[in-house]
Amino acid sequence: MHKLIALASLTFCFSLATAQDAPEAPWKVEHRDMQVPMRDGKTLAANILLPKKQGKYPCILVQTPYDKNRLGREYGDKSSEGGRGSEKAFAQFDRDNFAYAFVDWRGFYGSKAAMQGVQRGKWKRGQDGYDCVEWIAKQDWCNGKVGTWGGSALGKQQFDTAAEQPPHLVCCAPLIAYQGNRYEAYYEGGVALEAHVKSLDRLGFGVGELVAANPLPNRLWQFVRSTSYKPDKIAVPCLMVSGWWDNYPREVVEQFEDLLAKGTAGAKESKLVMGPWSHTAIDVPNQGDQMFKDAEDYSTKITKQFFDFYLREIKDSGWEKQPRVHAYQCGEGWATGESWAKLRGKAVAMHLHADGKVDASAPAEPTTEAPLTRQYTYDPKKPSPTIGGQNLPPLDHGPKELSVLEKRADVLAYTTAALDKPLRVRGEIELTVPLSCNRVDTDIHVRLCDTDESGKTYLVGETIQRAKLRDGKATQALKPGEVYELTLQFAPHAYTWAKGHKLKLIITGGNSPRYERNTHTGADAWDEAKALDVAVTIYHDAKRAPKLTLPVIE
Repeated sequence: MHKLIALASLTFCFSLATAQDAPEAPWKVEHRDMQVPMRDGKTLAANILLPKKQGKYPCILVQTPYDKNRLGREYGDKSSEGGRGSEKAFAQFDRDNFAYAFVDWRGFYGSKAAMQGVQRGKWKRGQDGYDCVEWIAKQDWCNGKVGTWGGSALGKQQFDTAAEQPPHLVCCAPLIAYQGNRYEAYYEGGVALEAHVKSLDRLGFGVGELVAANPLPNRLWQFVRSTSYKPDKIAVPCLMVSGWWDNYPREVVEQFEDLLAKGTAGAKESKLVMGPWSHTAIDVPNQGDQMFKDAEDYSTKITKQFFDFYLREIKDSGWEKQPRVHAYQCGEGWATGESWAKLRGKAVAMHLHADGKVDASAPAEPTTEAPLTRQYTYDPKKPSPTIGGQNLPPLDHGPKELSVLEKRADVLAYTTAALDKPLRVRGEIELTVPLSCNRVDTDIHVRLCDTDESGKTYLVGETIQRAKLRDGKATQALKPGEVYELTLQFAPHAYTWAKGHKLKLIITGGNSPRYERNTHTGADAWDEAKALDVAVTIYHDAKRAPKLTLPVIE
């Protein structure tokens, strides 16, 4: 027995000496193509970037379908380098005090094989996020604190990850994103967002067939939303960043308000930054044909404060002093407050008149000599072109100059007088339009614009409504010649028309290729061979006149 004890003691001492004598693995600042294990036995490919000094650090996780080797950046024009894991934004991040993990989504790039054999009904992408967070937290270079960052699809994945509630997830910074899926992501006013869906298919998301097969807000879309939108499951603080010319300002604002109302624990500390930006140009000063210099790098500065506060526990990072909501008032600068509701303006009604004027005066009574109507004829085979707006590349985006559209014969323009003082609008804008036409269906498309003193007209916002889906629920064909009232909703915005400028509305029958064209036959999908032109009449009398409701800041 004594010999056995002595032998065991000798073996232990030898093993200890060997371990002490063994050289430590050299500290590497970059680890490429690491394999992160998932709960189902598959692995996801990851690149890990570490500070130069050896130690334990909080980690910022970026999960991307756009290739981890490109820092998660999506395809697009050069302006996209402000938005989602790009060189411009990442160059400003702290490389001395944070580790970074860039992980390819399951089924994409280095993680493509991980999707093989997966039963989609039994797997959720958020579970992969959970597994990534917990794997990172266990690494010897991590101090156990993990945050997430990235835009668009990368942002949606952050919400899905947070909803799974991984124990070591501390905070999320989703840009230009909301959680889950819904009908309104692919249809606006009942009209398919054709260019957007095609862009998603080019990126590998494969949604086009499903979208085309479900043109109505049916039970499938209700199920998709109810099972994918879970703000009540999120328990960590989120810094949400988007822009007025992003694809989803309405959904982003809704998500933010739901996090505060329905989220738990830290989610109620969430904050929102809405800038003068488009989807692929967050923090970039050049937007469309306008410049917003004081918005450059604005959200990146706040994001750094956010991560310092939650991941490094630097209480004087500046984050706590940041207001709950930052809303860029285009034409003036940043407005801040403690809620989006308190920043909204109060509803002010204006009318569109038969002489093309927009003002607060009451509509007149029609006469035989002056029926107070206006008409246009729209040929969908020669559509009004997409110029700027809430688009993905390769379409241009943002507040583009639109004077060329006013020269078309198939548009109606309505304009205020030159303003004698600034007109400040912040919130949701609504327009009701009474009309009749000679077909069983038509689309009404409206561009809200700003005409400056030189006569140049710039896009502020736009919206569309398919007449047969005017109640938003079911198809109701029009009776030719009968008058119907359509209500069009613009996305949230914050915009100031300067003194001397004019507010302008341009009404027509479409906007292609942003929106799918209408055949005017009652069909759901575009068919060039069967398409008909449409003659539309808009009414402006005392009983039925277009009404523009603006949320005005006095």
